[in-house]
Amino acid sequence: MDYDGFDAEYGRVLAAARSLDAASLAIEVERLRTLVETVQPPAEQEAARMLMLSLDSALSVEQPPLSDAMAAALTVHRAARTSPGTADERIAQLGAAIEEIGRIADSADPAEQGRILDLNESLSMLQESLRITASRDEP
Repeated sequence: MDYDGFDAEYGRVLAAARSLDAASLAIEVERLRTLVETVQPPAEQEAARMLMLSLDSALSVEQPPLSDAMAAALTVHRAARTSPGTADERIAQLGAAIEEIGRIADSADPAEQGRILDLNESLSMLQESLRITASRDEP
């Protein structure tokens, strides 16, 4: 993803932030964090990281608590997004996280299941990005 695409997504989240509940906003912020990792070239990725720091600062005001299910799903999402390893290892870790988030959603309140499952979209995008990068790196 180029910086302009990230900036457009960032702007959409900012515009919608006031109308989103805490769980939906958390999902959107996590989605943006995942997108930061796909911004190329690295200098533009750093600019995207700076935007995220700004957003984190703006959102540091107290938010209503998340449900246990949403908190668990966000923990799995964050761990998968930041996991170390080779591309193949990360692809596998992301797949496992997607499955775990699905299990969490299955046991969550029905009204929250869709929002929890939305976390998988950004993990799938990161997984696909890693697959593409890995296929380019193969001899």
